[in-house]
Amino acid sequence: MTRRGVLRWSMVVALLALSAPVAAEETKRVDVKNLSCESFLAQADDLRPMLVAWVHGYTHAGGENWILDPAAARSFVSSVEDLCKKAPKASFRYQVLETAKTRQAEAKKAAKK
Repeated sequence: MTRRGVLRWSMVVALLALSAPVAAEETKRVDVKNLSCESFLAQADDLRPMLVAWVHGYTHAGGENWILDPAAARSFVSSVEDLCKKAPKASFRYQVLETAKTRQAEAKKAAKK
């Protein structure tokens, strides 16, 4: 795994660790596998970053680096939200994966310069 891949995984873990505690009334489960962008955007503001982190971590598990870049994490979540706003009926998971692929391609391109 590349250093950037490890950093991305670290971001996911940190987002989950830094998430606000869930109140007793907010224990409703979310079916992430079948979540549409429309349903994702309807989730609470504090839950959306956790959902993005969970899907990204689930699909890109692994890594030993525990460093979080808050600016990169916020930017990643914002990118997913923007894609979902443009296509609310699209698959939420797909938008997370597409954001990750785009970021990886940009990182590789920047590393070559």
